[in-house]
Amino acid sequence: MNSFADHTAAALERLDPTVDLDGVDLVIEQHVTHDDGDEVWHLRITDGRVASVTGPAERADVTLRQDAATAKALRDGSVHAQHAFLTGRLVIDGDISKLLAHGDLLATLLRSGSA
Repeated sequence: MNSFADHTAAALERLDPTVDLDGVDLVIEQHVTHDDGDEVWHLRITDGRVASVTGPAERADVTLRQDAATAKALRDGSVHAQHAFLTGRLVIDGDISKLLAHGDLLATLLRSGSA
């Protein structure tokens, strides 16, 4: 199984230390469907810190669901998240407004992951 969770953890290790996480309280749970099962992890941003944690969150603000091909396309930038959402390839449950409120921060995290 291609581990998208490992990619997320590695991206966090490369995160620019000047990224301002103060005042952000957000938990995003990710589900990626592979041929051999689902991969589940969550990104927790709280108290000025960010962590990638294997497994489901006790309380997720937002849950993202996609197949492995979509997750790979989102990661490498060949598909934009808005397009994936509008075409049904990315399913978003939970407080979408909270996700959108931190869009700039999440984009910074994604850029860190592509280094």
